[in-house]
Amino acid sequence: MNPAWLALPVAAVFALPWVLDFLRSSWLPLAVTVVTLAVLLGAAVVVVRRLGASYRREALMRAGLDQLDPKRFEELTAELLRRDGFRKVRVVGGSGDRGIDVLGVAPDGSPYAVQCKYYTRPLGPGGVRDFVGALHAAPYKDHQGVLVTSNYLSTQAADTAREQDLIVIDQDRLADWLLGVYRLGPGRSSMPWLARLRRGRTPAVETP
Repeated sequence: MNPAWLALPVAAVFALPWVLDFLRSSWLPLAVTVVTLAVLLGAAVVVVRRLGASYRREALMRAGLDQLDPKRFEELTAELLRRDGFRKVRVVGGSGDRGIDVLGVAPDGSPYAVQCKYYTRPLGPGGVRDFVGALHAAPYKDHQGVLVTSNYLSTQAADTAREQDLIVIDQDRLADWLLGVYRLGPGRSSMPWLARLRRGRTPAVETP
């Protein structure tokens, strides 16, 4: 063992009284500083979250979300896909669509199948299971499933979506998508830390 290492515990023993004296004389300023920083950080988080909620409400209002119908909601989704660089985007919802509403090809060539749920209430697990069943059909087996809803998912529905590796875009994430904070496809979340901070609400499902 290198004798130099023995100097460390010896120095620590001699330095301990000075350290204790410093802490006794400085604990109050240190405590005040720590508490002040914690309060400021907490206040900043609250402000950012409130601003995020305000931005989301404004984005949804500009998109006229409460005035859409299911067909126009599908068209809005298709428009956002095109903005994110998707090719061959087409709305296929209707009779015989097997539950798939929008199809598109991501910039990296991956095919995506999207189901749009324009709901005024949270989406339950039955709707998620139906979408998973549609993705198992021959035309869509190699497609990444994306569930877009104008509302939120119930806890059970969120668990089902997570188990099936679905990408879920609920009302909060839809607002971020409209704002350009969230992007679908490769490198889809351009500022994930900011999106999480601004969300103020834990999303039911994270993207896989």
